[in-house]
Amino acid sequence: MTSFLGLIIELTVVILLALTVTYCIILDRRLQRLRADETSMRQTVVDLGLATERAERAIDGMRNALADADKTLGERLKAAEATSLELVDSIRSGDEVLDRIGRIVVSARKVVDEMHLREPTRPAPAPAPAPGPPPVPRVSDTLAAAEAFAERTRRRVLDNAA
Repeated sequence: MTSFLGLIIELTVVILLALTVTYCIILDRRLQRLRADETSMRQTVVDLGLATERAERAIDGMRNALADADKTLGERLKAAEATSLELVDSIRSGDEVLDRIGRIVVSARKVVDEMHLREPTRPAPAPAPAPGPPPVPRVSDTLAAAEAFAERTRRRVLDNAA
């Protein structure tokens, strides 16, 4: 029985050793996978660090570009406001000129109307064949030219204002 008991003990030791070796093999494979995962994990961490640095540089670049754009936009807005004020002044002075021209036209029209009322109707004289100085334009021709000029200027100012 001693030998049978010794055999059982030795057989138990062999089975336990076989189980231990099998477990060690399984554990070694797991550790190898863990090491491989650790290597890939380190590479992933390095890649993530590089991506983070690139993102930070890109954000800094965007901030600088935004600051430049804000500065440029501010300068352009100031220039646009100055131009707008100049246009308002030009329109105002154009309106004043048009008002003066209108008053001149009205007063000239009154003068012409008064002259027509005072003049008796006479037949038009025959043109003189003598070459002399150019004829003096009539007041009514000057008035018509002034009215046409005022109308063209009014249209131009209204077109520019629109």
